Amino acid sequence: MFKKLYSIVILLALALPSFAQTGTGALKGVVKDESTGEPIPFAAVVVKQGDAQIAGTATDIDGNYFIKPLAPGKYDLYVQVVGYNPMMIKGVVVKSEKI
Repeated sequence: MFKKLYSIVILLALALPSFAQTGTGALKGVVKDESTGEPIPFAAVVVKQGDAQIAGTATDIDGNYFIKPLAPGKYDLYVQVVGYNPMMIKGVVVKSEKI
């Protein structure tokens, strides 16, 4: 009985690392008015890959945003807020275990 249980535990211990995810990254930044440098609260920040929306958030009262987890790769960052023209930043690179 214990031999069988011990064998199952050993097999699971060997198999679990193969199911581990690759590391993920994150995007962190501040949305500011270009002319005044003042932070812009409540701006919509969207991460896209091609036509697909991957993630999104809104900036806080100080214009800060943080989006995670993101798989490593290249993304386009789209920012929009009422009263401003929308902005797209293409080719933002996200690396594993990096912000």
